[in-house]
Amino acid sequence: MISKTKAILLMLLITTFSGFSNGWASENPSEKTVFVSAAWTQQNLKNIKLIDLSSQLEYQKFHLPNALWVNYKWLIKPKEGIELSGGSDYMARVLSQLGITPQDTLVLYDGMGNLDASRLYWELKKLRHQKVYLLNGGLVSWVLQGYAVTQDLPKIQAANYPTPAQDDTASLTATQQQVSQVLQNHQALLMDTRTLEEYTGDPKEPRTGHIPGAVLFPWDASLDSKNGFQQRTDAQLMEMLALTQVTDKKHPIILYCNTAHRAARLFPMLKHLGFEQVSLYDGSIQEWMISPNNPLKTGMEP
Repeated sequence: MISKTKAILLMLLITTFSGFSNGWASENPSEKTVFVSAAWTQQNLKNIKLIDLSSQLEYQKFHLPNALWVNYKWLIKPKEGIELSGGSDYMARVLSQLGITPQDTLVLYDGMGNLDASRLYWELKKLRHQKVYLLNGGLVSWVLQGYAVTQDLPKIQAANYPTPAQDDTASLTATQQQVSQVLQNHQALLMDTRTLEEYTGDPKEPRTGHIPGAVLFPWDASLDSKNGFQQRTDAQLMEMLALTQVTDKKHPIILYCNTAHRAARLFPMLKHLGFEQVSLYDGSIQEWMISPNNPLKTGMEP
């Protein structure tokens, strides 16, 4: 159980680690690789397809050479006021319109530390896309390292991205029912990726705080804001996770926030670190709060 002292130490570590140089980069990515460096991306521009998930205005100002633009809103389909994944068939149609095929090597990025790009990464992993990576640090790191950007728009030719006969939606997505069961059987760890203020909630409000038992790990704690929003080193991240008693890489983890937007950012981080069973509660707090039978807890304790 994370104590108030450990929660404060986690926040201090986030500040202390800022400015440390990231000591790794994937120069020869494999199927297990999550992040690739700007140098590797530059060297392989002719062999990859880049996807930019920055805002349309930012994309129009400048983007990586030949990068396709994807609107984050294309990744979700609201249902009864809840932002949810559109599903495999829907995503396959979106990818087809962008001229993407399952054989393509994809590098995703945005201008916010891969916050939006990570959601697309999760969607592609559900489709079992083999070669998909995140540009470490995204657009900010790319620019800071002096690599070229452009305003030129790529030519798009529609392709066929077939919906796979089998995908990994079930293993990478958690439902409200599964989260409810975790409160009883404790067979998975819930991780709240929101801010400390959202996690602790307001005791004066009837529906605020976190899902009981959930540990806190803010999504932006994974980033080094003084180093181009690159991923913190593995050692730094593991030390921070240890403060929330997240050390067993075989134990299932369910991520959530308000809409699964911020939670998606920690999915690639945990996969990169070797955590084997990581899923996203797609409905998150937005769905959880609807039923008065779903408990919420205020304060620092899980």
